[in-house]
Amino acid sequence: MSRAARRGSAAHRGRAAHRGTAARRGSTEARRRTDAGSAPIEFVFATTVLLVPLVYLVIALAQVQAGAYAAQSTAIDAARQAARQPEGAAARAQALGELHFADHGLESARWTVELSCSGDCARAGSRVTAAVEARVPVPGVPQIWGGAHVPGITVRAEHTDVVSPEES
Repeated sequence: MSRAARRGSAAHRGRAAHRGTAARRGSTEARRRTDAGSAPIEFVFATTVLLVPLVYLVIALAQVQAGAYAAQSTAIDAARQAARQPEGAAARAQALGELHFADHGLESARWTVELSCSGDCARAGSRVTAAVEARVPVPGVPQIWGGAHVPGITVRAEHTDVVSPEES
């Protein structure tokens, strides 16, 4: 039988196919052995790369939200107090701001409260507005450039209350 005839015979094709399968099986097994143990390493790496920034983002957003809540509650209470008792309203607004920002865990936040009236603050029907602006520090960022340049996010809140006739 000639070489060309043997190559074309069914028996020869079966042996060649079997040899190719065995060769592929060996390379697959070798590949599996080199990949063994890499899943935990990939999991730890992916967790670090994906979850750490996500957790940081959630913490930073929670701190900004706490600053917004503190600013809003300070503005509401300061405007109400100024509408009820206009004398000494600025000092009470500062005390309320300290209380609300401390309650939300933001003692390091810089904030201001400004009170304004549409006319005489003691006259019934006047509008008293309290505007609060706070700079909430970004958590985890070191104070490299000193206290004046701490990175932060500014939140603002404003509330207007009306001086009632009984209160004037």
